Amino acid sequence: MVVQLILPTLFLLISPFSSIAGASLDGVTYSVYVADNEVRWTLGYMNVSSYDPRGVGAVGMIFLFPRNDTYCFWMKNTRLPLVIVWISGEAVTGWAGGVPLDERPICGYGDKVLELRPDIPKPKRVRLIGEQRPRH
Repeated sequence: MVVQLILPTLFLLISPFSSIAGASLDGVTYSVYVADNEVRWTLGYMNVSSYDPRGVGAVGMIFLFPRNDTYCFWMKNTRLPLVIVWISGEAVTGWAGGVPLDERPICGYGDKVLELRPDIPKPKRVRLIGEQRPRH
């Protein structure tokens, strides 16, 4: 009984696919998954075979960090090609193409990082609609 009560709550805390938000990319609104804690930052798109595993229309995942800094990403255990976009405030500070299963780090500067399907146009401005910052 206790396991049945704890597991759903635990899943919500660790799954990077448990929360979605709207993101305006150069004025066009898309749905994205939200990674807003260390566990979700670590898991990201690892070990999944779909950009939208919950089927909610999401085109990527946004990682919310507590401050502007250099953040490095790698594609270890990630089978999907991704465009990785670093954002400071609403301004894109850089982007790179993530190669599936590549363990070399790709680094950039910002307080957010957006991982996108490669067919979505690379934005110059990103605004998270109803943005929630992580609590640390």
